[in-house]
Amino acid sequence: MNMAKIVDLVNVKKSYGDTPVLTSINFSIEKGQLVVLLGPSGSGKTTLLNIIAGIDNADNGEVRISNNELTQMNDLELTEYRRDTVGYVFQFYNLLPNLTVLENAALGLELKGEKIDHAKVILEKIGLGDKSERFPAQLSGGEQQRVAIARAMAKNPMLIVADEPTGNLDKNNSESVRKLFKNISKEATIIIATHDNDYLEIADKAYELDEGKLEEIK
Repeated sequence: MNMAKIVDLVNVKKSYGDTPVLTSINFSIEKGQLVVLLGPSGSGKTTLLNIIAGIDNADNGEVRISNNELTQMNDLELTEYRRDTVGYVFQFYNLLPNLTVLENAALGLELKGEKIDHAKVILEKIGLGDKSERFPAQLSGGEQQRVAIARAMAKNPMLIVADEPTGNLDKNNSESVRKLFKNISKEATIIIATHDNDYLEIADKAYELDEGKLEEIK
Protein backbone atom coordinates (compact mmCIF):
# COMPACT_ATOMS: atom_id res chain seq x y z
CA MET A 1 0.00 0.00 0.00
CA ASN A 2 1.37 3.41 -0.97
CA MET A 3 1.49 5.94 1.84
CA ALA A 4 1.05 9.67 1.37
CA LYS A 5 4.24 11.67 1.04
CA ILE A 6 4.61 14.22 3.82
CA VAL A 7 8.00 15.57 2.71
CA ASP A 8 9.09 15.79 -0.92
CA LEU A 9 12.21 17.73 -1.91
CA VAL A 10 13.23 17.92 -5.57
CA ASN A 11 16.64 19.22 -6.70
CA VAL A 12 17.03 21.43 -3.63
CA LYS A 13 20.20 23.52 -3.49
CA LYS A 14 21.53 25.89 -0.87
CA SER A 15 24.71 27.95 -0.62
CA TYR A 16 26.01 30.52 1.82
CA GLY A 17 27.99 33.04 -0.18
CA ASP A 18 30.31 31.07 -2.44
CA THR A 19 30.11 27.94 -0.26
CA PRO A 20 27.66 25.26 -1.44
CA VAL A 21 25.98 23.48 1.48
CA LEU A 22 23.32 21.36 -0.25
CA THR A 23 23.74 20.23 -3.84
CA SER A 24 20.70 18.85 -5.66
CA ILE A 25 18.94 17.16 -2.72
CA ASN A 26 16.14 14.73 -3.61
CA PHE A 27 14.43 13.47 -0.49
CA SER A 28 10.98 12.16 0.40
CA ILE A 29 9.30 10.86 3.54
CA GLU A 30 6.00 9.06 3.89
CA LYS A 31 3.45 9.69 6.61
CA GLY A 32 4.34 8.07 9.93
CA GLN A 33 7.99 7.35 9.15
CA LEU A 34 10.88 8.04 11.52
CA VAL A 35 13.79 9.16 9.36
CA VAL A 36 17.36 9.74 10.49
CA LEU A 37 19.87 12.06 8.81
CA LEU A 38 23.43 11.12 9.70
CA GLY A 39 26.47 13.20 9.01
CA PRO A 40 29.40 15.00 10.61
CA SER A 41 29.23 18.56 11.90
CA GLY A 42 29.13 21.00 9.00
CA SER A 43 27.64 18.49 6.58
CA GLY A 44 24.44 20.50 6.05
CA LYS A 45 22.06 18.55 8.30
CA THR A 46 20.80 21.61 10.17
CA THR A 47 20.41 23.56 6.94
CA LEU A 48 18.31 20.75 5.46
CA LEU A 49 16.14 20.57 8.59
CA ASN A 50 15.67 24.34 8.60
CA ILE A 51 14.53 24.32 4.97
CA ILE A 52 11.99 21.58 5.73
CA ALA A 53 10.82 23.47 8.83
CA GLY A 54 10.39 26.74 6.92
CA ILE A 55 13.11 28.50 8.94
CA ASP A 56 15.49 28.83 5.97
CA ASN A 57 14.88 29.09 2.23
CA ALA A 58 16.26 26.92 -0.54
CA ASP A 59 18.12 28.70 -3.35
CA ASN A 60 16.64 26.38 -5.97
CA GLY A 61 14.33 23.39 -6.19
CA GLU A 62 10.95 22.38 -4.83
CA VAL A 63 10.10 21.92 -1.14
CA ARG A 64 6.69 20.31 -0.70
CA ILE A 65 5.48 19.48 2.80
CA SER A 66 2.10 17.75 2.57
CA ASN A 67 0.12 20.13 0.34
CA ASN A 68 2.37 23.12 0.99
CA GLU A 69 4.96 24.37 -1.49
CA LEU A 70 7.24 26.28 0.82
CA THR A 71 9.17 28.06 -1.93
CA GLN A 72 5.94 29.82 -2.98
CA MET A 73 4.94 31.02 0.50
CA ASN A 74 5.23 34.57 1.80
CA ASP A 75 6.50 35.38 5.30
CA LEU A 76 3.05 35.25 6.93
CA GLU A 77 2.25 31.89 5.33
CA LEU A 78 5.60 30.49 6.47
CA THR A 79 4.94 31.71 10.02
CA GLU A 80 1.57 29.94 10.02
CA TYR A 81 3.18 26.81 8.56
CA ARG A 82 5.81 26.71 11.32
CA ARG A 83 3.15 27.33 13.97
CA ASP A 84 0.61 24.77 12.77
CA THR A 85 2.55 22.04 10.95
CA VAL A 86 6.03 21.64 12.46
CA GLY A 87 7.33 20.84 15.92
CA TYR A 88 11.06 21.62 16.30
CA VAL A 89 13.35 20.02 18.89
CA PHE A 90 16.69 21.77 19.34
CA GLN A 91 19.97 20.45 20.71
CA PHE A 92 20.04 23.03 23.51
CA TYR A 93 16.43 22.53 24.73
CA ASN A 94 15.58 26.27 24.47
CA LEU A 95 13.31 26.14 27.50
CA LEU A 96 12.36 29.45 29.10
CA PRO A 97 13.87 29.42 32.62
CA ASN A 98 11.15 31.53 34.23
CA LEU A 99 8.33 29.25 33.03
CA THR A 100 7.30 25.96 34.61
CA VAL A 101 7.60 22.63 32.82
CA LEU A 102 3.90 22.78 31.93
CA GLU A 103 4.12 26.37 30.70
CA ASN A 104 7.11 25.50 28.52
CA ALA A 105 5.36 22.44 27.10
CA ALA A 106 2.25 24.52 26.33
CA LEU A 107 4.00 27.37 24.48
CA GLY A 108 2.98 26.14 21.04
CA LEU A 109 -0.62 25.75 22.15
CA GLU A 110 -0.74 29.29 23.51
CA LEU A 111 0.59 30.66 20.23
CA LYS A 112 -2.35 28.94 18.52
CA GLY A 113 -4.79 30.28 21.10
CA GLU A 114 -5.57 26.80 22.42
CA LYS A 115 -5.95 25.50 25.99
CA ILE A 116 -2.99 23.86 27.70
CA ASP A 117 -4.84 20.65 28.58
CA HIS A 118 -3.15 18.63 25.83
CA ALA A 119 0.28 19.62 27.15
CA LYS A 120 -0.69 18.06 30.50
CA VAL A 121 -1.62 14.83 28.71
CA ILE A 122 1.70 14.76 26.84
CA LEU A 123 3.72 15.34 30.03
CA GLU A 124 1.93 12.41 31.66
CA LYS A 125 2.60 10.26 28.62
CA ILE A 126 6.35 10.91 28.70
CA GLY A 127 6.65 10.44 32.45
CA LEU A 128 6.94 14.05 33.58
CA GLY A 129 3.43 14.70 34.81
CA ASP A 130 4.63 14.87 38.41
CA LYS A 131 7.15 17.60 37.51
CA SER A 132 4.81 19.94 35.64
CA GLU A 133 5.16 22.73 38.24
CA ARG A 134 8.96 22.60 38.43
CA PHE A 135 11.27 24.94 36.55
CA PRO A 136 13.88 23.85 33.97
CA ALA A 137 16.79 24.40 36.38
CA GLN A 138 15.27 21.76 38.67
CA LEU A 139 15.45 19.08 35.97
CA SER A 140 18.24 16.93 34.59
CA GLY A 141 19.42 17.45 31.01
CA GLY A 142 17.47 14.40 29.85
CA GLU A 143 14.31 15.66 31.52
CA GLN A 144 14.73 19.10 29.95
CA GLN A 145 15.02 17.53 26.50
CA ARG A 146 11.89 15.48 27.14
CA VAL A 147 10.08 18.73 28.00
CA ALA A 148 11.33 20.16 24.70
CA ILE A 149 9.94 17.11 22.90
CA ALA A 150 6.64 17.51 24.77
CA ARG A 151 6.52 21.14 23.61
CA ALA A 152 6.92 19.97 20.00
CA MET A 153 4.28 17.25 20.41
CA ALA A 154 1.68 19.27 22.31
CA LYS A 155 0.39 21.18 19.29
CA ASN A 156 -0.21 17.92 17.36
CA PRO A 157 2.14 18.76 14.47
CA MET A 158 2.13 16.80 11.28
CA LEU A 159 5.92 16.80 11.32
CA ILE A 160 8.53 16.84 14.10
CA VAL A 161 12.13 17.76 13.23
CA ALA A 162 14.92 17.29 15.77
CA ASP A 163 18.44 18.68 15.44
CA GLU A 164 21.04 16.69 17.44
CA PRO A 165 18.47 16.08 20.20
CA THR A 166 20.87 14.01 22.32
CA GLY A 167 24.04 15.92 21.50
CA ASN A 168 24.31 17.27 25.06
CA LEU A 169 23.18 14.14 26.92
CA ASP A 170 25.01 11.24 28.53
CA LYS A 171 24.55 7.64 27.40
CA ASN A 172 21.61 6.77 29.65
CA ASN A 173 19.67 9.95 28.94
CA SER A 174 20.38 9.59 25.22
CA GLU A 175 18.91 6.09 25.25
CA SER A 176 15.83 7.35 27.09
CA VAL A 177 15.26 10.11 24.52
CA ARG A 178 15.70 7.68 21.60
CA LYS A 179 13.07 5.39 23.11
CA LEU A 180 10.75 8.36 23.50
CA PHE A 181 11.14 9.28 19.82
CA LYS A 182 10.35 5.70 18.83
CA ASN A 183 7.22 5.74 20.99
CA ILE A 184 5.91 9.04 19.60
CA SER A 185 6.63 8.06 15.97
CA LYS A 186 3.16 6.48 16.00
CA GLU A 187 1.70 9.98 16.31
CA ALA A 188 3.79 12.10 13.92
CA THR A 189 6.29 11.90 11.09
CA ILE A 190 9.76 12.52 12.53
CA ILE A 191 13.10 13.63 11.06
CA ILE A 192 16.15 13.47 13.32
CA ALA A 193 19.51 14.96 12.33
CA THR A 194 22.38 13.46 14.28
CA HIS A 195 25.93 12.13 14.18
CA ASP A 196 24.94 9.28 16.53
CA ASN A 197 24.77 5.91 14.75
CA ASP A 198 22.64 4.47 17.57
CA TYR A 199 19.63 6.20 15.98
CA LEU A 200 19.80 3.68 13.14
CA GLU A 201 18.20 1.17 15.52
CA ILE A 202 14.94 3.13 15.63
CA ALA A 203 14.89 4.48 12.07
CA ASP A 204 12.43 3.40 9.39
CA LYS A 205 14.74 5.03 6.84
CA ALA A 206 18.16 6.63 7.18
CA TYR A 207 20.32 8.86 5.01
CA GLU A 208 23.88 10.08 5.20
CA LEU A 209 24.60 13.68 4.28
CA ASP A 210 28.16 14.62 3.39
CA GLU A 211 29.54 17.45 1.29
CA GLY A 212 26.02 18.49 0.37
CA LYS A 213 24.99 15.11 -1.05
CA LEU A 214 22.43 12.70 0.37
CA GLU A 215 22.75 8.91 0.24
CA GLU A 216 20.16 6.44 1.54
CA ILE A 217 21.77 3.95 3.92
CA LYS A 218 18.73 2.17 5.38
